[in-house]
Amino acid sequence: MPDVTPEFLSAPPPAAPAPTSARLRLSLGLPELAGQGRVVAATVLDSFGVGMFVPLSFLFFVLTTDLTVAQVGLGTSIATALSLPAAPVAGTVVDRWGPRASLVANNLLAAAGYLCYLLVDSLPALIGSMLLVLCAERLYFASWPAFVADLAEGAELDRWYAFTTAGTNASVGIGGAAGGLLLGSGWSGAAVTIVAVNAATSVVAAVLLLAPRTTAAPPPSALSSSPSASPSPVRTGWTGLFRDRVLLTLMAAQAAFAFGWLIPTVVLPVYLVEVAGLPAWLPSTALTVNAVAIVLTQSPVTARMVAFPRARVVSWAAVLILGSIALLALGPTGPGTATVVTVHAAVLLFTAGQILSGPATTAISATAAPPESRGRYLSLFNLTWALSAITGPLLVGSLLEHHPAVFWLVLALLVTTGGLGYHLAARWSPAATP
Repeated sequence: MPDVTPEFLSAPPPAAPAPTSARLRLSLGLPELAGQGRVVAATVLDSFGVGMFVPLSFLFFVLTTDLTVAQVGLGTSIATALSLPAAPVAGTVVDRWGPRASLVANNLLAAAGYLCYLLVDSLPALIGSMLLVLCAERLYFASWPAFVADLAEGAELDRWYAFTTAGTNASVGIGGAAGGLLLGSGWSGAAVTIVAVNAATSVVAAVLLLAPRTTAAPPPSALSSSPSASPSPVRTGWTGLFRDRVLLTLMAAQAAFAFGWLIPTVVLPVYLVEVAGLPAWLPSTALTVNAVAIVLTQSPVTARMVAFPRARVVSWAAVLILGSIALLALGPTGPGTATVVTVHAAVLLFTAGQILSGPATTAISATAAPPESRGRYLSLFNLTWALSAITGPLLVGSLLEHHPAVFWLVLALLVTTGGLGYHLAARWSPAATP
C-alpha cells in the first residue's frame, strides 16, 4: 500500500473548478481576502512601523542616551538571552487564550516596550525595555501562524502565508525608506518620532484585530489529514509534543535549515567586503534584489507550488540554496563584472529557495501539531531560528575570514541536513502506512 502523508506535509487535494475571477486570483497566488480587510490593514500598518524602526534598531540608544556602543551591544545580548524562556510561555498563552487575543496582546506589549525606549537612561533600563519588545516578538511568532491557520486551510493556507510574506516585505521596505529619509533629514527629533510612530502603529493594529471574527475557523477535523490519509494520533500538551518523533524531526530540520538564512544578512556583507575586498555597495544591492524579488514573485510562485507536497517543496528549496552556496564558494571573487554577476546569481538562487520554502515551512509548522497544542509547538518551532541567530555569527566570525572553504562546507551540510530532515519527517509520519 502506498505511503499516506499527513496534510501538513502533503499537497492539498485538488479544488473544484472556480469562476473566472477566482481563477485569476488563484493564478496570482492571492488568498480570498473578502471580509479580511482589518487583518490586512493591521499587518500592513504594523510592518510599516517596524520597517521605520529597522534603521534605528541598534542606533537609537547610541543617539539618545549616554550608553556606549559596547554597552548597547551587551544589553541587546542579555535581553535576547532573557527572552528565550518567554517562548514556551507564549505558546501556552496562545493555546489558552487563542491566537487573536494573543496577537492583540503582542501588539500592546510591543507598543509598551517601544514607549519605554523613550525613557531609557541606563543599561538596566535598556535591558528591561528591550525584553518587553522581545517577549512581544516571541508571542507574535507563536500566535501569527496559528491565527492564519484559523482563517484558512489546505492550499489557501499557503496562499495566505505567501501573501502576507510579500506584503510584509513591501511594507517593511516602504517603512524603512521613510525612516531612513527622516533620519537623514538631520532633524533632532527624528529618532524619537520614529519610535513613537512604531508604538502607535502597534496600538492601531491591536485595535483592528479586536474586531469580531468575520470568517469562522475550520473545525479541528479540517486540519487533519487529507481524505486519503488515516488520522494521526492526537497528542496534546508539552509531554505529547516532546514524544512526537515527527514534530521533533521537523524542529531539528528547521534548526539546521535556518542557517541558510544567514547568507543575505550576515554572510554576504562579511564575505564580500572583508574577505573578498569588494565594494560595500555590492551586498546592499544584493539585499535589495532579494527583497524586490520576494515582493514581486512570492505569491505567483506559491500558486504553482501548492500542487506539490510541502516537504518536497522544502527539499527543492534546499537544493537551490546549495546552488547559491556553491556559486559563492567557487565563483570569482576579484573585482570585476564576473564577480558582480556571480554574486547576484547566487542571491537569486537563494531567493528562489527562500520563496519556495517560506510558505511551505510556515504552513507545516502551523498545522503539524493538534490545534489544541498549536501555540506551544509554534513557540518551540520559533526557537529553531534562535539557534542560528545566536550561533551563526560565531560560526561566521570564526571560520569565514581564515577558513572560507570549511565555512562553506559546514553551511552546505547544515542546509542539506535541513532538507533531508523534512523528507524524513514525511516518511516517518504516524499517518504513513507501508
